[in-house]
Amino acid sequence: MSATTAAEAPAEPQVQKAWVRLPAVPGRPAAGYLTLVGGTRDATLVAVTTPAAARTELHETMKMDAPGAPDHAGHEAMAGMSGATTMRPVKALPLPAGQTVKLAPGGRHLMLFDVDAKVTPGASVPLRLAFADGRTLETQAKAVAAGDAGVE
Repeated sequence: MSATTAAEAPAEPQVQKAWVRLPAVPGRPAAGYLTLVGGTRDATLVAVTTPAAARTELHETMKMDAPGAPDHAGHEAMAGMSGATTMRPVKALPLPAGQTVKLAPGGRHLMLFDVDAKVTPGASVPLRLAFADGRTLETQAKAVAAGDAGVE
């Protein structure tokens, strides 16, 4: 997170640089990324939806041996996996007033399941962000192919 002075903070949360990386294999989930800029009061992101996918979830990537990571102790298949990464769903994402929170590759992100086959690279993917206080925010995310660079 980074700080913004009170004079620079927008009144309401804003979204910048939203993009969706389409899956390399059709039928697999896509990943969504964006930057949230906090408004003049704290907010908590609780859901993201899009008509372009059957389901959208907030997730975070973490090292398997990090605090809070799923416990894989005793699972033979996980032996020697120290340093590997896993994902877990996130129920809520705090957005402190005047702060910037990034959803980026390798960290917090969106998972879009069963993305409509009509969504192709270059298309706009509508996203609706819902906050705990009932506010919503709508934005468009640029769809990019699996190996292409994201939006900077």
